[in-house]
Amino acid sequence: MLKYHKIARLASGCLAAGAVAAGCASFDPLVTLPPEIPEHVLIRDVAVLDVITGSRVERRDVLISGNRITRIAGGGSIEPPPRALAIDGTGATLLPGLIDAHAHIANGPAPSWLGKMPNPEANLLSYLYCGVTTVFDPGGLITQTFERRERLASGELLGPTLYTAGPVITAPDGHPIGFINALAPWWIRWYIRPRATSEVNSPEEARSSVTELDRAGADFIKLIVDSIPADSPRLRGPVIEAAVDEAHRRGLRAVAHIGTTRDALDAAEAGADAWMHGVYKEHIPEESIRAMASYDIPVVVTMVVFESYALLGQGQREPSPLELETAEADLLAAFNDVPDSAVPDGFADYMETLRRERLNWRDNVRRLHQAGVQILVGSDAQSGVFPGPGLHRELALLVESGLSPAEAIGAATVDAARFLTAEESPDFGILAEGKRADLLLVNGNPLDDVAVLSRIRAVIKNGVVLDRHPVKQQG
Repeated sequence: MLKYHKIARLASGCLAAGAVAAGCASFDPLVTLPPEIPEHVLIRDVAVLDVITGSRVERRDVLISGNRITRIAGGGSIEPPPRALAIDGTGATLLPGLIDAHAHIANGPAPSWLGKMPNPEANLLSYLYCGVTTVFDPGGLITQTFERRERLASGELLGPTLYTAGPVITAPDGHPIGFINALAPWWIRWYIRPRATSEVNSPEEARSSVTELDRAGADFIKLIVDSIPADSPRLRGPVIEAAVDEAHRRGLRAVAHIGTTRDALDAAEAGADAWMHGVYKEHIPEESIRAMASYDIPVVVTMVVFESYALLGQGQREPSPLELETAEADLLAAFNDVPDSAVPDGFADYMETLRRERLNWRDNVRRLHQAGVQILVGSDAQSGVFPGPGLHRELALLVESGLSPAEAIGAATVDAARFLTAEESPDFGILAEGKRADLLLVNGNPLDDVAVLSRIRAVIKNGVVLDRHPVKQQG
């Protein structure tokens, strides 16, 4: 438990100083460590969710010692060790902590017209508040993302376990350069572009970029195989193949940001290990559904981010319960007062595509799921997609698209953990004896309604029951 005391010292120092440097900005934390951290936690008489089978077992006792689940037995059968923290689990369900397989720690949820700077450390706590205990960030600044991962692992920062790809590999002037140019202030644009992206134009440059990212400590390689806006360049076959081959040669896996069916097939043919975003720009032809399924790779569809943009300015945005608990009222209200300048120059057609294709996203996901393509859960946190609450919105969209609650929960726990670790029995994402105690305790039965996952009674990270502090809404 020593590392948590280091977190407490650092967090209190940041808050007291009100510093902005080094990403340590002053804010009211949504999550803190308890004043005392017991060595043992006993959750009594709780229903346990087996995310592998999708079954819920009533009346169990679960003992946590240190950061491990040490025993699971019938309700009332485990005697609490001395000075153990006892939690009454009556009426609740215990399950593994959720995993966001497409998170962005350094993005801010505020609309661009407010001009707010992102706060990565507040984002980390927002994920935890919402029961997200592991995240995959497939795109971040090389000067920050790997250091942040190590600070989380060592206990200097409180937040989810972090996997990251670092800067994305894209074509010259490819995505996300258009977004950076349109949305980032001129005085920071020059700094972000070379640190958030690696622009390559040949197989040799692609291999060199992968080599540099591997040396920097990337967990994955992310390739942009999508054109945003529609007339911007994207990576092509030989360059994608070279990047994937070099990644695999170095023991890394490559994920591909896609938008169309052609993007998906090009990435898969080049050997990519997962699709990020799914096909969101068109309805996938039936024969292509079968072709995509034949590659046997997962897709993180992130419908919530496209839904957010498609509905921008189309009516009142109703905040979710977790958004009301984690975001200030004025920030939530800002999405209902959309200025004419909200859509940057050159992106009107992109927004129109999103609005036109909204129903097709759900049908694409439904048919891919029926064809056997593994669906993983990611939110792609950014403007309008709040870190933590966004994942819960995505879970609801997946159920709308044909997944059962059990399948959606499995996609956000064991399936994601298996993908991130490439292990059949990972250390997290499964509630079993010997596994890491990253857990979520919710009121009710999420197999009946996936929205139950937002009715959080407790979040446990590394065996510690965290103190959660909801935002006090004004008015």
